[in-house]
Formats: sequence, C-alpha cells, structure tokens
Amino acid sequence: MDEGLATYLDAKPNKEEFHSFLFDLIEKKGLSDPELYKKASIDRKTWSKLVSNSSQRPTKRMVCRLVIALELDYHDCKHLVKAAGYILNRDPFDLVIRYCVEKKIYDPFEVDKLLFGQNLKPLFSE
Repeated sequence: MDEGLATYLDAKPNKEEFHSFLFDLIEKKGLSDPELYKKASIDRKTWSKLVSNSSQRPTKRMVCRLVIALELDYHDCKHLVKAAGYILNRDPFDLVIRYCVEKKIYDPFEVDKLLFGQNLKPLFSE
C-alpha cells in the first residue's frame, strides 16, 4: 500500500475514538447520562442508540449540542468534533458555535439567540 495513503487512512476519524472521548468527557465533567442528554436536548431513545452502538455516527448538530452541554473549551471541542468526522469551518453556523465556545457561552437559550440573530436555524429549539 502507498505510504501516503496509509498515513491518510490512519488519520481519518475513528467512530470508537468519538465514543471513547465522549465517555471520558462525561466522566471528567461528572455528569450522568440523563443530565447530559437532557442538557443537550437529545431524547433518551436517540441517546441510547448513540451510546450503545459505536458505529452510530451523530449528526454535526448533535455533536455541537454535546459541545455546548459539556461546556467544552476549544481544544476539547475541536477534538470531539473531529472524532465524530466533522470540522468547524468558516460557515456562519460553525463560526457562531466557535464563538460560543471561545466566549464560554453555554446557555442553550443564548446560543440559539445568537444563531437566530444571524438568521440561522437554532441548535436547541428545533
């Protein structure tokens, strides 16, 4: 196999890495599963599917809700988003999420207010 391709494939997101990192963050923050999924506005059934099936890939919006609910700093935010197979780029939605993380704005109402102010779909009150 081409060495460049092998390196590229090794760098691709790993679904198990997402789950492992998420569980580490939950433990580090001292949250129970119900506390987190309620705070992230994720219903119990969806949460159960996500945590019980390591091949289940969350949506980018779900990952962003987890980032806010876990009150992550930018480093952990970037790691969790990347582990899920996404990036926060320069589109308006991503920039608002990055702004919230960098300014430590973790109140779902405030996050949605900032998104709405930019004519974007709210994250928590969908």
